Amino acid sequence: MSVEHDFFGLIESTASGGLYWDDTVEVGDQFVELVLRADDEDTVGEASLDLAAAMVNGLEAFDARAREALVAELSERQSATTTFIDRQVDGRGEDLQTLLDLMVDNSGDIAIDVLKSLQLVRVSLNPAGVDGDEAFAAFDYSIDPDESDELLIVSFAADGDVIDVEDVPE
Repeated sequence: MSVEHDFFGLIESTASGGLYWDDTVEVGDQFVELVLRADDEDTVGEASLDLAAAMVNGLEAFDARAREALVAELSERQSATTTFIDRQVDGRGEDLQTLLDLMVDNSGDIAIDVLKSLQLVRVSLNPAGVDGDEAFAAFDYSIDPDESDELLIVSFAADGDVIDVEDVPE
């Protein structure tokens, strides 16, 4: 069985009784993969799909909020953001120029320049994550998506608050 929604159109049912939908949209000057997934179709209501649609319509604003959360983590030495940046710098060792070549800005503050240069590659929506501690949306960022699977993932609750930042090494 499938679900029909005004914004998403036909959302396919999976073999295990869940829901799946995907698309690619342009956000700013980059293409972003959108994925909507729920493990159990029965846990997804019209209101949560409307909320997911509103988040997609506000992707640029949520992207800005996610980036603000990443900047806020720079003051914490052991944060996911700091760990990610350190790995990007340390991993290039003597060949730091390859990292600098990926930068959209070279202000001299390497941490801020890395964050400005992150590309939003995927937004995963979980319309079943309206209540509780589950993430409603996850924004996946990469410094070099063509060459690396390393990600910084910023998760949002259904109310739009950032609830987690996770560093996912290769």
